[in-house]
Amino acid sequence: MAIDRVSDSQAFTLLNRRVASLQAAIRDLTDQIGSGQRFTRPEQDPLGAGQVVRYGGELSSLTGFTETTSFGREVLGVEDQALGDAYNIMVRAEEIATQQANGTLSAQDRLASREEVHGLLESLTSTGNTEFLGRRVFAGLAQDVPAPFADPNGAGYSAATAFVGSTQEFSVKIGSTSAERVRITTRGDQVFTTALSALQSLENTLATNGNAAGDLTALAQGRAEIANERTSVGARGAQLDERKTQVAGLTETVTAARSRARDADLVSTISALTQAQTALQAMLQAGSLTLQTSLANLLQF
Repeated sequence: MAIDRVSDSQAFTLLNRRVASLQAAIRDLTDQIGSGQRFTRPEQDPLGAGQVVRYGGELSSLTGFTETTSFGREVLGVEDQALGDAYNIMVRAEEIATQQANGTLSAQDRLASREEVHGLLESLTSTGNTEFLGRRVFAGLAQDVPAPFADPNGAGYSAATAFVGSTQEFSVKIGSTSAERVRITTRGDQVFTTALSALQSLENTLATNGNAAGDLTALAQGRAEIANERTSVGARGAQLDERKTQVAGLTETVTAARSRARDADLVSTISALTQAQTALQAMLQAGSLTLQTSLANLLQF
């Protein structure tokens, strides 16, 4: 009888351990189905949890690159539009200078041309003072600061010294290394000063009845400097577009890798849950039979 009691005790101990193990497995599988994840606690899969953390860090960095690249592209887009407007202003100024250089226009026409040139000077100044989200596009993206170019209608105006804004250059980081940066600013003093000076000179020429042919070279130079910068802006914009495409591809790859490391296979998980529930039911039934048999044996004594 003593041997039977020891055997029964061992059987119940093993049974309880197995039941507890199955119940824990069922809880974990139920959590996986509810959350859609292979594990809800790091200790359930330390390796997988480490991979998820690493992939999450990579995705965070890629998101940052996407945001900075998008911002830089928007800034360069504003610059491109502004430089295109500035280019057209200089083209019109050259047309006026060419017309005035032939000396066949009347004094009234010359006055009208002078007024139009002054309007072009005002327009180019306004272009140089372009803002984007409260930032001065051609003054280092300085925020909430006065216009970088002085008003051409102000007393003592001089185009050569009209720029009073920031000359700081601003770049966006598009990669993990310090070298992976793209400049998104254009210094207004370097791009517009020649053009503004040429327009002011043309206006003075028309006001003093001078020969406008002498202003054509300076006007052409101002236009060329604007065109060169616009080309540079376009090239840097293309670089950001390419990087944005690369980041999108990397983001998709890392997201898929994180999903494989983290997400549960619902079909296999549901199948495992069903098997565990069936095993638990069978174990409980076996335990019930064992208990009945043990009680019957005990009553015989």
